[in-house]
Amino acid sequence: MACPGPVDCSGLTVIAKDYKGLLDQPAAPKFKGALCQIFVRSQPYGGSDKSNNGHRYDTIPMANGMINAGMSCQLIHYVHEEHDKFFEVCKNFDFIIVRCNPGQIKADGGDQNKFDDGMRGIRKLGIQVWPSPDVMEKMGAKDALCKVATMNIGLEDTLAYYSPEEFAAGFKKTMAFQPRVIKQNRGSSGEGIWIIKLKEGNYCASYGERSCEDGEKLLLMEANDNHEEEHTVGEFIEFCVNGRTSKSGEWTSKGVGKYLEGGKEAGGQLVDQRFCPRIVEGELRYNLVGDALVGIIHKKPKEGGISAVGGTGSVYTYYGPEEPLFAALTNNFLKKDLQHVMPALGLADEPLPLWWTTDFINSSPPGTKPEDEKWIVGEFNCSCVGISRCLAAYCKDDTPTAGWDDITEEDKAEAKRYGDLMGEKDYKGLLDQPAAPKFKGALCQIFVRSQPYGGSDKSNNGHRYDTIPMANGMINAGMSCQLIHYVHEEHDKFFEVCKNFDFIIVRCNPGQIKADGGDQNKFDDGMRGIRKLGIQVWPSPDVMEKMGAKDALCKVATMNIGLEDTLAYYSPEEFAAGFKKTMAFQPRVIKQNRGSSGEGIWIIKLKEGNYCASYGERSCEDGEKLLLMEANDNHEEEHTVGEFIEFCVNGRTSKSGEWTSKGVGKYLEGGKEAGGQLVDQRFCPRIVEGELRYNLVGDALVGIIHKKPKEGGISAVGGTGSVYTYYGPEEPLFAALTNNFLKKDLQHVMPALGLADEPLPLWWTTDFINSSPPGTKPEDEKWIVGEFNCSCVGISRCLAAYCKDDTPTAGWDDITEEDKAEAKRYGDLMGEKALGILSKK
Repeated sequence: MACPGPVDCSGLTVIAKDYKGLLDQPAAPKFKGALCQIFVRSQPYGGSDKSNNGHRYDTIPMANGMINAGMSCQLIHYVHEEHDKFFEVCKNFDFIIVRCNPGQIKADGGDQNKFDDGMRGIRKLGIQVWPSPDVMEKMGAKDALCKVATMNIGLEDTLAYYSPEEFAAGFKKTMAFQPRVIKQNRGSSGEGIWIIKLKEGNYCASYGERSCEDGEKLLLMEANDNHEEEHTVGEFIEFCVNGRTSKSGEWTSKGVGKYLEGGKEAGGQLVDQRFCPRIVEGELRYNLVGDALVGIIHKKPKEGGISAVGGTGSVYTYYGPEEPLFAALTNNFLKKDLQHVMPALGLADEPLPLWWTTDFINSSPPGTKPEDEKWIVGEFNCSCVGISRCLAAYCKDDTPTAGWDDITEEDKAEAKRYGDLMGEKDYKGLLDQPAAPKFKGALCQIFVRSQPYGGSDKSNNGHRYDTIPMANGMINAGMSCQLIHYVHEEHDKFFEVCKNFDFIIVRCNPGQIKADGGDQNKFDDGMRGIRKLGIQVWPSPDVMEKMGAKDALCKVATMNIGLEDTLAYYSPEEFAAGFKKTMAFQPRVIKQNRGSSGEGIWIIKLKEGNYCASYGERSCEDGEKLLLMEANDNHEEEHTVGEFIEFCVNGRTSKSGEWTSKGVGKYLEGGKEAGGQLVDQRFCPRIVEGELRYNLVGDALVGIIHKKPKEGGISAVGGTGSVYTYYGPEEPLFAALTNNFLKKDLQHVMPALGLADEPLPLWWTTDFINSSPPGTKPEDEKWIVGEFNCSCVGISRCLAAYCKDDTPTAGWDDITEEDKAEAKRYGDLMGEKALGILSKK
């Protein structure tokens, strides 16, 4: 049975077995909405994020959040075979929440680009899409950090590379300056994120004073598993650009490099950031519903690691949104910078994502007073961010029937809190759609039919695990929010349906549309078409692309949350020249554009420590030695500047030396158009103290997470022993950052990212790193953006609802009442923000 609601979705293929946990739609919804998902038919359970009924495990609290806001929120699935029909249906909604995990549309046989274009079309109709393809693309892009480099939450020496030439030149320059974090754009779980140091420690005193030589040794650690490798600068550049070749040396990384492959258009990109040593103390993940912070997680890497990626022994500590410890950051982020983030990312016309996260790293020197610390963004994420409280509802091998009922009452309550602040195949947990909705919305998901459970983010009913609180949040705001799934076979039909909505919330995880056999670009183009119709898409493809791009940091470099020496490279020439200049100035963080979970993110120092006093005073020589650490596993390597550049550009070749990284380099491969890019940021030694992740709902900070790496590490990626501490949005410790971010910078972020016409994502995150010297007073600290993320950011309170091997039947009922309540709070806030944005149209 199609999800009940004011919009007729009977023409779409019904993927959901039920809508368990979904509230009844209001009889008169303020707005009619849909939550769009994707079921990967070739994968167990419909994908790794699904509950046993085909919904994403956190779908229910999201949708219920819409319903509790007085809007309807119908749960729909995108089936690529009925693309046109899907988007025709979408036209009948006032908003659409997209909850399709990256890669799932493709995995199901669809075309992500086609889907995105469909959502763009819906957005053009004036229908809100959360997140729109553009929002997801721009916020999720690793180079988004470059676009906020000048904000309170950024560092100026944050660069993005899109070509081998840019990367080689830029990285050699930044690497000669300070240890770096190099992040690829397309990976996940820390793969392709490298923390890099010069083995000799011979950093120049100022950025640009010199550039590294190809032969200089680098010590690298990859964030995905904290493994360490030693390579030359040339080998690293070769690996990043060309992967494993005769010039890249031997690599132990699980990755294959080639981070620039396909160019910028294909996601080929590397982001180069200054490594913040205090990352070993953890990162802070701010969970946000629009502009509302709902929680903070401090992710501390395991002892000896620098990455807090899940599964690496990291320790997560949870704080409320008003945690005093991070008051300065919260204030800078929410009050100063947040308003500028979407504009800086080129998303000025897009609202903040409904559910998104921001990760922060402490860039301040040890000893800095909490109120003076500078936390900088490590990453924004609005690409199907999960609601962790719903994770019990997603199916996996050991929980193949996971669904709504597997979420504890406590978690259901918390997820409900999230969703209200913004179903299984039975829409369990979804509220009734309002009879006369203020706006008609949809939450769009993707079910990867080739993956277990429909994807790794699904509950047992095919919905994304945190969909319910999001949709319910819309409903609680007086709008409808119908849950729909994108099925690439019905692409045209899907987008025809989308035209009927006033807004669409996109919750398709990156890669899931492709994993389902679809075309992400086609989907994105579809969403762009929706957006052109004036229909709000959260996040729109452009928002997702520009906010998520690594070079986004370069675009906010002049804000309070940025650093001016934050660069982005798109060609080998730019990279070689730029990196040699930045590396000679201060330790760097080099980030590729296509990786994730720390792979291709390198923290780099000059082995000799001979940094120049001012940026541009000198450039490194190819032969200068680098000490590198990769964020995915915190492993260390030593390479020359030239070897690192070679690895980043061409991968493993005879010129790149021997690499132990699991990645393959080639970060600029394919050029800018294919996502080939590197971002170069100044390394903030205090990253060892952790990052701050700001979780936002639009422009509202809802929570801050301090992610502290394990002792000795610099990356707080999950699974590396990181410790996560959670704070409330008004935490006094981060008041300065929160104020700078929310009040000063936030309004400029979207314009800076080329998104001036897009609202902030409904749910997104910003990661911050403290760039202030140790001893700086908390109120004087400069926290800089490390990353924006609006690409299906999950609601962690709903994680109990997603199916995995040990919870294959996970769903809404597996979320605790406490977590449901918190997820509801997020969802309701999303609903409030969505209603406010839609009412201004």
